[in-house]
Amino acid sequence: MAEKKELENKEEDAEEETVIRKTISIKGVSSDLYKRIQKLSSDTGKTIGQITDEAYRSFVGSIDNAKHLSDNFIKGLKEGSSEYIENIKDLDISGKDLEEIGRKIVFKNIENLTFTDITGEQFDKYVISIINVKNVIIPKTLSKAKVILRCNFVDKITS
Repeated sequence: MAEKKELENKEEDAEEETVIRKTISIKGVSSDLYKRIQKLSSDTGKTIGQITDEAYRSFVGSIDNAKHLSDNFIKGLKEGSSEYIENIKDLDISGKDLEEIGRKIVFKNIENLTFTDITGEQFDKYVISIINVKNVIIPKTLSKAKVILRCNFVDKITS
């Protein structure tokens, strides 16, 4: 067991030796912070350079992680945002059309809105709301209750 640990330590040392070390002077480090790093160095048995490397590695990793989270957050916002389809007199839209758009949709200011070949799952996934539409026509296979829950200022729903 001790031999295995010693071998692992030698492998780690060999990996560290392949890193090119260079003397670097860093201006502007506060003396209080430097003293704390020196104390940490003596407490852990690591060199100031090793501790500094770990600190930089941790800092850069944190920045990279924050950027990754930020990029994913923005992507999620874009994907989660809805599209408006509005100000159309007559519109026939199918489940396939909704899938091609691939985003949540608000239907607004439409005189006649007809849903064709649409499943309940497609309706749930893509239709956020139907606002200010005179006539909404749905297939008999689509639950009128689902449609009603998404409607505001709709004059008539027929199947």
